[in-house]
Amino acid sequence: MALGSNLSLVSPFLHIWQADLAADNPDWSAAEASLSAAELARLARLRTPALRQTYARAHGFLRSILSQYTGQPHAAIELTTDANGKPILTGHHLSFNLSYRPGRALLALSNAGPVGADLEPLIPLPDAAPLIADLFSPPEQAALRAADPTDYWPLFYLIWTRKEAYAKALGMGLALPFREFSVLAPGCPPQLGVPAKITLQSFPVGAGWQGAAAVLTAITEPFTRYFQYPTS
Repeated sequence: MALGSNLSLVSPFLHIWQADLAADNPDWSAAEASLSAAELARLARLRTPALRQTYARAHGFLRSILSQYTGQPHAAIELTTDANGKPILTGHHLSFNLSYRPGRALLALSNAGPVGADLEPLIPLPDAAPLIADLFSPPEQAALRAADPTDYWPLFYLIWTRKEAYAKALGMGLALPFREFSVLAPGCPPQLGVPAKITLQSFPVGAGWQGAAAVLTAITEPFTRYFQYPTS
């Protein structure tokens, strides 16, 4: 899938790639070997072997996928940052965003506008109440209060990943006033909502994980595709 410089001529797309960072496969060695000097320096500062493995595999995965879209060798891909510190791909009309946790990585790519991605494991948080009060909108808080106990944490992470993906697409992170916008529309049961002029998708990322991706443009036609790394 070497789209190269023709990305601007392709119909708008949002491509979602996911990788199991804990799985053993022969692609990891080559992927990790493609890291840049800056990535290797950051890798060396990580304190534990588990953190180093997660970082190396996630960023090797990123370079492997970007190579497929640009036609460039993994190690030749140049990544810089924009004014907000968000990583960007030099010289290509392609936006990407990488999210990873121990054991799992998610990569969103789009030629339609700036993109953000987030994934989270579906595990209870012991001190979630202050976060919900500060960062969830009143409709989102009301939906959580009304949720059945078995639905509470899946709904929490559905909301949170959508908000985080939107913030990452904007390049703002927690500087965004999270409480002032909602990713749920009014309704019972809650319905997914979308801030104006945004494409926002939610999806599972393997068993026990919730993912979301946002593109800063409103597109009505279906244009999202999902992929697994490594491809078979």
